[in-house]
Amino acid sequence: MMQGADAQVRVALVSASPLVLAGLRAGLAGARALKLAAQDFDSLPQAQQEGFGGARVAIVDAPADDDLRQPPGDGDEAWPALVLLHAGEGAGAAEWLASGFSVLSRDAPIARIAAAALAAAQGLVVSEPPLAAQAWRTHAEFERSAGLEPLTARELEVLAQMSQGLGNREIAQALGISTHTAKFHVAQIIAKLAASSRAHAVAKAMRAGLVEL
Repeated sequence: MMQGADAQVRVALVSASPLVLAGLRAGLAGARALKLAAQDFDSLPQAQQEGFGGARVAIVDAPADDDLRQPPGDGDEAWPALVLLHAGEGAGAAEWLASGFSVLSRDAPIARIAAAALAAAQGLVVSEPPLAAQAWRTHAEFERSAGLEPLTARELEVLAQMSQGLGNREIAQALGISTHTAKFHVAQIIAKLAASSRAHAVAKAMRAGLVEL
C-alpha cells in the first residue's frame, strides 16, 4: 500500500462564496487522505479552463440550479470526479446524480464530504438517501413530462449490451454487426433518451424499465 503524499487524493474546491471556500478548506485540512489544490475556483467554467488545478476530484458548491451547467458527457475527458453540494431542490441536482456524479446536501458534515471525495476518486457515486430519493422523483417527473422517443428493436438490443458495460466493438461482435453500425445505434440511443453520455442513457433506460441489470 502506498504511503504519504503519493497516496493522497488531490481535491479542488469550487464555490462563488469565499466563506464556503474557507469553511471547506479548514474542514478538509485534517483529512489525511486528501490533498487540497493550491488554488480555489469561483465557478465551474473557471475551474475547467484551468484544468481544476490537476485535481482528481472537485467539490463543487452549487446552492441553486442556476449555479449549474449541463453535466459533462463522455467527451469531457478533462473533468475530474465531482462531488456536488446542493440545496436538494430542483431538477438540476437530479440531472447530475442521474449522470453519475455524487450529490450531497450543502449542510452535510465535513467528514461525509471527505468520504464522498475519496469514494468519487474510486469511481463511486455517493448521495444521501433523502436527497437521492428526491432527486430521482424530480428527474422521473421531468422525463415523464418531456416524453422519450421510442427505441427500435435493434436499438433495444444495443441498449441491453450497453447496460453490460460493453464498448462499440464488443457490441458489434455480440450482435454480428459492424463497429460503425454499433456506434451509430449508440449515438441514436443517447439522442432519443436525451442523455449526456452512455452511462446516463443506461441509467435513464433502467428507470424507464427498458433494461434490467
